[in-house]
Amino acid sequence: MQDLENIIRPIKAELAAVKGNYSHQLRWQSEPIKGIGNYLSRTHGKFFRPTLVLLSAKMGDSAKMDKAVSLGVAIELIHAASLVHDDIIDDSVLRRKQKTINSKWGNAISVIAGDYLLARAFDIVSKMDEPRIMTVFSRTAARMCEGELAQLSNAYNFNITEHEYLDIIKRKSAYLISDCCASGGMLAGLSEEKVNRLAAYGLYLGMAFQIVDDCLDLIGKEKNLGKSVWQDLDEGKLTLPIIFILKGASKRDRIRIVDLITSGGKTAHRILREKASATGAISRSRTIAFNYIKLAKKKLTENDGMLRKTFYDIADYVLERKS
Repeated sequence: MQDLENIIRPIKAELAAVKGNYSHQLRWQSEPIKGIGNYLSRTHGKFFRPTLVLLSAKMGDSAKMDKAVSLGVAIELIHAASLVHDDIIDDSVLRRKQKTINSKWGNAISVIAGDYLLARAFDIVSKMDEPRIMTVFSRTAARMCEGELAQLSNAYNFNITEHEYLDIIKRKSAYLISDCCASGGMLAGLSEEKVNRLAAYGLYLGMAFQIVDDCLDLIGKEKNLGKSVWQDLDEGKLTLPIIFILKGASKRDRIRIVDLITSGGKTAHRILREKASATGAISRSRTIAFNYIKLAKKKLTENDGMLRKTFYDIADYVLERKS
């Protein structure tokens, strides 16, 4: 598997600008928000979503790359806000190999910090004078909330279907990745047809990204992932591999699996991890992720130029990543 840094060389300078601007946005003056800003600037992720904005923007009019950088910063702030809120909901204690904001500052301050990140993000977008993009991300923020609410309402729903799970991750995760690609294409001045293809590529990529993430949450190691594993399952949020384990179980075995999920703990985790591999639930889930990657790649054509290979490589990276 190629390293992500090698894949994204075409936007190295612009991504560096996003990272610098993002850190600048977090230089807050008053406590405790100052401490939280410093913490976030030290614990950022791979800037995967801004990367998609920049690559999509590179496909056309380069005159708006400054706006693409600003949009990348805003999207990373939106993503950071969603992680802060997720950690509060899940009572997580580890994120990117560091203590979570809620475990350091408490839930009340963390809620306001997440809201503040969103406010900063939408302030950036509003100043870009791109009403179409403002509309896109207002809609996306609403969809992310809908996805989170749907996931919470299905906690410990042992009859949740594959279709319901896919709908949740589409709204909670995939639409944001889709809109990263589409908005970059809008800034590039691409045709409506090309923008729509980029949006579809991003949607399929986002679906695969979340399915792989949910597989890693069951079989990955906390030290490699840099975050709390098993958190979703301990909160009763059933992911695709667990849905497949339950679906293929006998009535008697299903009762035992439900009991393991409800009780939690290291023994339950070990047994469920073994079942996820032994029953084929992980391989079946990865096959679905692979199919989404194939659909994503089909949205790219020869007319997409030199960046087509980069988008292909990113799709492969999403499928093969270990963290």
